[in-house]
Amino acid sequence: MRPESMCLCSNLPSVPTRTRIVILQHPHERKHPFGTARFVRLCLPNAEVHVAYGGLSGDMLTPIDVPADTAVLFPHAHAIELDELPEAERPGTLLVIDGTWSHAKRLYKMNPWLQNLRHVRLSPSAPSRYRIRREPQADYVSTVEATVEALQILEPDTQGLEGLVTAFDSMIDRQIAHVNSVERHGRSRTPRQRESRRLPVLLEDPRLVIGYAESSVPGGDVNTARELVQWVAVRIDGNETFEVVMRPTGAFPPTCHLEHMGITAADLEAGVDAATARERFCAWAGVDAPIAAWTQSSLDWVSPVLSPSMPQTVLKTAYCNFRNHRASFLESVVEREGLSPVALQCSGRARERLGNVLAIARWLRDQRHATAARS
Repeated sequence: MRPESMCLCSNLPSVPTRTRIVILQHPHERKHPFGTARFVRLCLPNAEVHVAYGGLSGDMLTPIDVPADTAVLFPHAHAIELDELPEAERPGTLLVIDGTWSHAKRLYKMNPWLQNLRHVRLSPSAPSRYRIRREPQADYVSTVEATVEALQILEPDTQGLEGLVTAFDSMIDRQIAHVNSVERHGRSRTPRQRESRRLPVLLEDPRLVIGYAESSVPGGDVNTARELVQWVAVRIDGNETFEVVMRPTGAFPPTCHLEHMGITAADLEAGVDAATARERFCAWAGVDAPIAAWTQSSLDWVSPVLSPSMPQTVLKTAYCNFRNHRASFLESVVEREGLSPVALQCSGRARERLGNVLAIARWLRDQRHATAARS
């Protein structure tokens, strides 16, 4: 579907993957010359594309037979950060929606069966390289970029995935070179501005609270929404911690998950409800204290405990934006930057993870100071 002079077929790799990729594509993307779902289908033998033809009704309902462990890659409010999923809960099939963001939202709305599946999200390591199509937000990327980044998390040992992005870059570079070689007349377009890489100003606020949330799948049922079971927090300049354990409203998590979190069933039995947790936390932090967490998922899970007047920021996004590099795991960032976790007093796995988040928050604040001094 491209001119022969712009053909890329000879440069496309073939990368077998364990994860099955299912793409639900908006019909407007099927013949788009710069669509990237085609890269995924041609390069991944374990990938398939289903076009949502609207037919006479135009409703684009397109049921697809997928396994129960399938996860939808979509930035839903309750989506889980993909690299935060325990290995045992990672999907064998990933469903990706392909289209412009307005088309993708419409396609999602017209396929209510998607809402019965788990949802996962990504915090991209860098802004999209899709320089010939504008993304509505800095953390939105193309279908091929999202698929590759997801597979690098799910299958870090799979070789050759970067070849898809290399082929994608080649298409972009050749198209831009072609456009620049053609004499143009008429109106000109203002060059697109680069995304600012300044670190969040909230890092400067001495009231900033750094938090970490533990969530559980009720009864181990991966098709149900996760809920908050533990919230720990510490101020950026202190070591005094806040901790609350919440009693699940549904079934308790399985024993293996409790052991993974370092929480016991007795802890959950003695846990409090969301209203009590919110009252205690607001009294400790202040109703307008700014909140920072490593991932958006943590902030989503803890939302019932937070006051609406608390400003929020995601440290993982700030780190990726600052380094222009994918963050990977929390512990990987601590090791990569040579940081020392802060020793804190709270229970379970959250003690170590909150200490890591606090170390990164303080380091990011130092980087903000250093950048300001240089300028």
